[in-house]
Amino acid sequence: MVRKRHRWPWIVAGSIAFVLLLAAVGIPLLGAQALLTPHHGMTTAAGEVIALTDDEVTLSKTAAGERVGTYGLVWDTAAGPQTGAAIVGPVSASTADSVTRPISSIQGDLPVGTKVLLNPNIWSGDPQSALGIPFTTVDIQGQLGSMPAWQVDGNGSTWVLFVHGIDGLRQSALRPLSTIVDAGLPALIISYRNDVGAPPSPNGLFALGETEWNDLESAAQYAVEQGATEFVLYGDSMGGSIVTQFMHQSEYADRVIGMVLDAPVLNWAGVLQNQADRLYLGAFSSLLKLAVSWRGGIDLGVLDELDQTETFARLPILLFQGLADPLVPPAESQQFADSLPDAQYVPVAGAGHIQSWNVDPQSYESKLAAFLAQFS
Repeated sequence: MVRKRHRWPWIVAGSIAFVLLLAAVGIPLLGAQALLTPHHGMTTAAGEVIALTDDEVTLSKTAAGERVGTYGLVWDTAAGPQTGAAIVGPVSASTADSVTRPISSIQGDLPVGTKVLLNPNIWSGDPQSALGIPFTTVDIQGQLGSMPAWQVDGNGSTWVLFVHGIDGLRQSALRPLSTIVDAGLPALIISYRNDVGAPPSPNGLFALGETEWNDLESAAQYAVEQGATEFVLYGDSMGGSIVTQFMHQSEYADRVIGMVLDAPVLNWAGVLQNQADRLYLGAFSSLLKLAVSWRGGIDLGVLDELDQTETFARLPILLFQGLADPLVPPAESQQFADSLPDAQYVPVAGAGHIQSWNVDPQSYESKLAAFLAQFS
């Protein structure tokens, strides 16, 4: 009697192997594409409005709605997408299903039931409309074309060059801008390739700082033409990667006399590992790094500042880092600061990514003012 061979174990095994192969290839590629594709948004869903008074808003409870600190609130209105805006302060009351926060500067209707988004950028306007600070919009001519920037006048020839992070906007600079102006320093708040209003990169993707530093160099050249002789570089998130790459490669690096970093990306490989671990996908972390390198044509080793700290040894550096940052590992920021002779590390409990100002504006501004005083 001839025994039948059962094919189903091989079919099941083959199916499982195919699914695992798809996961091993698909997850890293999707992750790389999501990271490198510009989206131009920093907001997070924060529930919907349950009640509103002249000075308080009650929202359905979400993780974003419970965040410590002061934030911008934005929402869609009948007039168009995200045309409503307000400022919400720290949580004043909480129940099992809701959070209540003080609200001010409401622009647009905010009826009960409106879904809202939390924005670490408190203000959505420009220096004049948000803070009453005069400014000029200028065009910086870069490698790829014209890039808009905000120029704020000050005293002397030491300029602050502010560089926002991945998918960010120039409005990120509005949080520390009053402190910079009070220090009397001229400021240039730049945009770079793939930003809103700026030209795209040749492949339409972020290069995580490896090429964007060229746009900062164009801004530095513009500032020199306007009379700048020295620079304080200010970078948050990927802006930290851009300013550190500038220090390695720009002809204007020797004019930099100080740096302010806020939740800076100092090692993209560490960020990718951290994200994979947070999502319980640590087994895919090596493939994710390879996918990012391949998809973006990026050398992650070049972007590892933890192994290149000698470049920064001559500089006074102020580094803010939220200890609840889900993107940048705080341990890497501290390691970077601890390896330098004149770096001040400021950990902020409860602060998420680039949210140290939001959690404690007075402390942030006090430390920033003291740091900038040496350049005034």
